[in-house]
Amino acid sequence: MTDINAVASEVSKLKLRLDQAQLTYRDASLKSRREIVILKRLISRLSVACKGLDNELDEKLCELRTELEQQKDVSKLIPRLAVIERLVTRQASFTENENHLLEQQIFHSGETLKRLPGLPAQLKRELRNLLGQPSDTLVQTHKHTVRLLELYERALKLMSVSNNAMVMKDALDHDLQLQLTNELQRLITELDFDGDDGERLMNIRNRLLLGVSPKTLIELSLEVLRLVLDGTHNERRSSQHFLDGINSDLATLQKTTNQSVGQSSALYEHRNEMTSELATLAGTIKQGLGEHKNLEAWRPALTDLTKELLVLAERNKALEKREKALIEQLSYNEGKINGLFEQTQDYRRRLNDQERKMFLDNLTRVYNRAALHERLEHEYRRWLRYQHPLSVVMIDIDHFKEVNDNYGHLAGDKVLKIIARTIRQNLEETDFIARFGDDEFMLILPDVSEEERTKRLTKIRESITQLPFRFRDQNVSITVSIGATLFHGNDTPDDILERTGKALFSAKTAGNNRMLWIS
Repeated sequence: MTDINAVASEVSKLKLRLDQAQLTYRDASLKSRREIVILKRLISRLSVACKGLDNELDEKLCELRTELEQQKDVSKLIPRLAVIERLVTRQASFTENENHLLEQQIFHSGETLKRLPGLPAQLKRELRNLLGQPSDTLVQTHKHTVRLLELYERALKLMSVSNNAMVMKDALDHDLQLQLTNELQRLITELDFDGDDGERLMNIRNRLLLGVSPKTLIELSLEVLRLVLDGTHNERRSSQHFLDGINSDLATLQKTTNQSVGQSSALYEHRNEMTSELATLAGTIKQGLGEHKNLEAWRPALTDLTKELLVLAERNKALEKREKALIEQLSYNEGKINGLFEQTQDYRRRLNDQERKMFLDNLTRVYNRAALHERLEHEYRRWLRYQHPLSVVMIDIDHFKEVNDNYGHLAGDKVLKIIARTIRQNLEETDFIARFGDDEFMLILPDVSEEERTKRLTKIRESITQLPFRFRDQNVSITVSIGATLFHGNDTPDDILERTGKALFSAKTAGNNRMLWIS
């Protein structure tokens, strides 16, 4: 009887261990499903981070993201992952070839440019228009670069056919040369490159501020172009490196996830088999205990049943080892997914920082000209809809060139930064300020009454007049002229910019430190 009780006790313990193992497997299965949810979220955010690199890649990532939201079985999406991998490889090859063509064009145009001294006025106008066009993607930047080099080459070839040096000198329009100089300065200010490239660009900007010859201007323009291309190449390589890393990690996750799914299914089947066998043995033992009064006679059969229980126990231990390995694999996947998530978050933060820098003036830290045009278009559309008062203001620093000439360009930069900060401090949160030119600032004042806008602009003008500038042991007084206008009738943003410029010109003609409204 004691032996029977011992056997019954061992059976109860073994059943308890099997129940605990089944609970452990259920937890592992739930954790596996949770990891799949995390993987889905990672793919979704990855598609956002990679947006804009390639249209087809964007489309496939978008489709994959949609499928992930609807598909419960991740293994069915493996073919789509393979397609995305091929697209990434194709994109790398395509961009490499495009950049190789650009490098050849740069070299050819540079060699031609070295032999010629100037640039025709008409082509300078085309060059200025081209520099004013935005480049939102890498492909657009490359196309604009090729177009810019073509303009250089055309200009130099046209100039080379002229034998009269005086004709070439007269063809160089001084006003257009100044405009190109200002455009290059603005471009350098907005680039915000780090390291040696950033220092070289700032040196070029300082030379442009001091004034250069037409030949030097062309050489500096080409150098800026090369630096822009280098920056573009570095960004492309960084993006490619990021994509390669993500692609490799995704391939690893795909493989390990498939393995985990297969192992989970196999473990589940083995558990069911063991549970069924254990139930059968338990039933046989129970039946035997009820039918056999003489246990000694039933001992051989009971011994065989005990051996089967021991076999089941050994099989259970083997399953526990496999479950442990599966849990470790899932833990590895979790770490890998968390690492990928952090990478994509860092990359997204970097993209956000770059986007923010694109719309900020590097010197004054107010918005730049590109941001002005975007905001003006937005406020114009709101004005069309609601017809609220919408004011546009241009502020110009009086005699700013004399500050640069008398005290140096570092003093001029300090004046620009302090005046920009002073203007911003006297504006409301809904107002907008941008640096429009070298010493000009544009304001947009939406939905402000006549009395309030006049009061606000007067305070700005008077606050700047009271700023305590001191250079080379001399107190320097700085004033500004202000021209302003309002949207009305059939006005467009271009009409407003032109009328604001006229208002500023009239204010400066009437004398410094004045404010003039024009309708």
